[in-house]
Amino acid sequence: MDTTVSGVGVEAVEYVQESGTVRTQFDQEKTPASVAVIATLADAMDTGPVELDPLYSTLDPDELDALVRVRNGANGDSHVAFTHEGHAITVHSYGVISISPEHELTAEKNERGTGR
Repeated sequence: MDTTVSGVGVEAVEYVQESGTVRTQFDQEKTPASVAVIATLADAMDTGPVELDPLYSTLDPDELDALVRVRNGANGDSHVAFTHEGHAITVHSYGVISISPEHELTAEKNERGTGR
């Protein structure tokens, strides 16, 4: 592990300042996706993980872990997208989490003409 976010070891962290997006890559063999999501979200929100609403208030953490469990390359990527704490979150089966403030995604859709 190269770095930590909110006390959880991750392989890489990327911050996109213009959009407020945070991307992390984590080792799925060592860290469940649900733990990595909360750690990354806490880091993005500059707060502690225990200060966030529990992930289970949005979705079942065990189901998230099962859906994005390590895949071999033959099956391609599966991912789960949801919102939690005002952020759009996408978790990919290849161990990448992308978190953006929800208002940024709404603004993008409006600029492209796909939203209201």
